[in-house]
Formats: sequence, C-alpha cells, structure tokens
Amino acid sequence: MAKKNRGKKTSLPLKATVMVLVFFTVMVSLIVSAGMIRQNVVAKTRQDTKEKILSIANLVAQNPIVKNALKDQMTSKAVQGYAEEIRQTLGVDFVVVVTPELIRLTHPQETAIGKPFSKPSDIQHALNQQNHFSQEMGILGAGYRYFKAVKQDGKVIGVVCVGLTMKSINQDVGLAQRRILPGLILGLLLGILAATFIANHIKKVLFGLEPQEIAAKLKEKEIVENEVSEGLLAITVDQEIILVNRRVKEMFSFSPFTNQLTTGEKISTAMYQQVFADVLTSHTELSNQSIVIQEVEVILSVAPIYVGEVLYGAVATFKDQTEMKKLANELSGVSQYSDSLRAQTHEFMNQTHVITGLIELEKYEELKHFIQEWTKRYHFEIGFMTQKIRTPAIAGFLLGKIEEASEQGVHLEINQTSRLPVLKEPDSIHKIIQILGNLLDNAKEAVANTKLKEISLLVQYEEEGSIIIIEVSDTGCGIDSSIREAIFTLGFSTKGEKRGVGLHLIQTLVTRSQGIIEVKTNEKEGTTFYIELPLQEESRT
Repeated sequence: MAKKNRGKKTSLPLKATVMVLVFFTVMVSLIVSAGMIRQNVVAKTRQDTKEKILSIANLVAQNPIVKNALKDQMTSKAVQGYAEEIRQTLGVDFVVVVTPELIRLTHPQETAIGKPFSKPSDIQHALNQQNHFSQEMGILGAGYRYFKAVKQDGKVIGVVCVGLTMKSINQDVGLAQRRILPGLILGLLLGILAATFIANHIKKVLFGLEPQEIAAKLKEKEIVENEVSEGLLAITVDQEIILVNRRVKEMFSFSPFTNQLTTGEKISTAMYQQVFADVLTSHTELSNQSIVIQEVEVILSVAPIYVGEVLYGAVATFKDQTEMKKLANELSGVSQYSDSLRAQTHEFMNQTHVITGLIELEKYEELKHFIQEWTKRYHFEIGFMTQKIRTPAIAGFLLGKIEEASEQGVHLEINQTSRLPVLKEPDSIHKIIQILGNLLDNAKEAVANTKLKEISLLVQYEEEGSIIIIEVSDTGCGIDSSIREAIFTLGFSTKGEKRGVGLHLIQTLVTRSQGIIEVKTNEKEGTTFYIELPLQEESRT
C-alpha cells in the first residue's frame, strides 16, 4: 500500500489551480506595473528636482543681497539668513554662495562658512559661465546640485550652488512610491476576488468535476458507447455529428458514407433523409422500425434531443437484424432437422408395424420378402444419396425431406446428375439447408392441391468459382403474374398471416453472397427456382 501511495501523483483541485494561476498572473502584472511606475516616479522626481534647483539657483543669483555679499566678498548675517530662508522655504538641502576664490559665504553648516569649496573642479565650469548640474559627494553627503554663475555688469562675481542630498531625493521617491502602494494592494485584492469568481464559475460550468474526473468520464463514455451492441448516432439540428460509436461504423463499413461518420463533420444527405429528417421535422419519436440502409437491414429508433425546451438534435439507435435473422435461421434449421427426423421415425414405425403384423400372422415367407425389398430400397436410396451428396448433414436432411414428402403424398426426386462434395464450412452448410428447406416446403405447398404431385431437385457444385447450383421444380399451379414481383418481399404471402419470410430469407442469403436467383413459372406447368450460390469453400472431393 505504501508503494502505491508513493507512486500516486497528487494534484491541486481545479478551483485551487485556477485561483493560483489567476493570483500568480495578477501578481506578475502588478509587479511589472509597479516596476514601470517606479521608473516613471524616479524619472519624474529627478526631473522635478532638476527644475526645482535650477529655478531656485536662478532666483538666488539675481538677488541683490547675494550680489552685494559677493561684491564685498564677505559673509554676513543677511546673506546667510536669506540663503537659509530660501533653503527652508523652498525645500532644498543647501544653498551655497561661493566667491570666485572658491570661498563659501553661506552654508547650512555654519562651520563650513569661510572655508574653500570641497570640489573645486566641479565649480570651475560655472566660473567659466558654464552653468551645469552635478552629482558629487559633499560635506552633507552625496547630492545632486546645480551651479549658477552670478554676474554683475557682465562679469562673473561668484557662483550659487543649490541642491538636494541623495537621501532627500530617495525619500521623495519613496514617498511617491508609497502613494501608489494602496492602488497595488487594491489591485491584488480585486485579483483574488476575480480568481475566486472565475474558479467558482468554471467549477459550476463543469458540474463540480475535476479535470481528471472529466477525462475519466469521457473515457468511460467512449468505452460504453463502443461496447454496446447497438449502433449509436446523434446529430444537431445543423446536421453536425455529435456522437458516433464503433458499432455504427461496423454496420455500414462497406457504405460510401462511412468515411463521413466522424464527430464534428456533417452527416451525409442520404443518411440524414433516411434516418433523421422525419423526426427533426415532426419532433416525434420513431420506435423499432425495420428499415434497409445501404443494403443493411436494421431496427431503427430515433428520438429528438431537447436542451430545455429548444430542439437541439436527434439520436438514433441501430439494431442489426443480421444476428437476429441468423438466430431465426438456425431455429428454422433445427425445425427442418426435427421435421425430417420425425418423418423418418414415422416411416420406420410404419415398417415396424408391418413386420410385427406378419410375425403375428406367422407369414414368415412374406416377412422375408418384405424385409428384403425394404432393405434393398432403403440401401438404394441411402447409397444413391451418400454417393451424390457427400456432405452428411445435407444428405441426411434430404433423406428426411424425401420421407416427409412421401408421407404427404408428394414424390420428391433427386436429379441423377446431382453432385455435392464434402463441405467443411458450417456457414456454407447452413445456407444450403436453409435454401433447400424453404424451396422444398414451398414446392410441397404448391403441389398440395394438384393431381400430379411431383418435385424435382438438382444440386450441383462447380469447382471453378466454388458455386452451388440449386434448381427446384414443381408441378404446381405456378405463380400469378400479378404477384410475381412481390414474392420476395418480406411478409408477403398468399397463405395467411405470419408467413412470407422464406423467399425473402433466400433472396437475402443469395444477394449477400453475390449470387443469382431466377424464377420461371407457368400457371399450367408449375414453377422452377434456379439459384447460383458462391461459397467461401475450397474444392472438395
């Protein structure tokens, strides 16, 4: 058990998976957005800083107090006070006034006043009337500053340096970033809510099933559909196939529209008209109707499909009648065998009664003669049959039919040219017995009310092509011309209800074997059925 659990893969439920994916997507989007916003904030803060210190430097450089102090090259409370007022009021970290000799006249740290500027190379450009921005380390730390030359009558009399430390700039950036933080948190919360909603919606659409469960159920559905004995075919009102199982394709494997029986494809017009058109037009069910589709006889049931109260399509079930007919034929064959055995038993009982009577009458000479004649006739019939008809089941069947006909006053004669080799295929033997049984039964019924009751049977085997030739002739009254075309129709009979199956079965067997069936009839001379039945048999001796 431990091994099984160790090897089993565990996965998150669908709801959790969707929530994680959506949450991850929102997080990535927010992080990327935050990064881009931060870049914009930093760039904007730097630009604002540049504009701010530039405008302040220009303002200070134009102030008379500053110019007077530079002219005198002496610091005073007035210029220091002015510089500090500007610094504190306008929010910069330092406002430094420097003489051409690079001596500070103002500074936030009063101990630095009167001392040389810390970066002479940095201020030199301004003395050359090249105002510029700079980012260097000063006594207040790393800072961003602007150098502005102070002029008097076109002559540079000093420099004003205004700036912010990097610490202050970073604080401004941080403040701007903190302002967007609530928006990011709100976006994250909305993402979580959206993930929850989407996950719940997907679970509802999927009826609460996990993907693995859906896959398993689809597989189970496919297995069940393909294992049922009936064919299943469903389409939408737009004639698009939404379900087709393997049994349908097997039933119509030789049909030209088999390749069109694919899920998602349009059903063929012929198939639609024959199977679905009436149901989709009338919105009514069709139950257990016998129908021939592309030479396949099936029991068809069709029902409309509704989604709510809207017609969505239709589903059809096909039951192949081949198996049912085969079973019916087998049962019919058993009946034929049973009738033949009954006739033979009855004949033997009659002969036994004669023998018993002769013994009781002590007519031993007549008894001897009777037994000899009976034995001679029996051996002649058996010998002839076994020589001509080498398949035991068919030979026995015909002997039974001869006895049965004799019982009914009908003379059944086997043509002297008949010949049938040993057949090994049970299906071939079964087909021949079915055809012979039905033809001989029809012939007996045809001569039942005639004076001359004779039936002739010819059975031959052509090795070239493995074809069985069967010809049955009777001396009946023939077939009326008005019904001649209908004799092979299922259910058609002149002998009452629950008849009209035999000739239809014969035609079906012959047609499916790609054989030939011909009928010659004369209302005065009787009827002859001629059949050529190809078999899947090797030549036999």
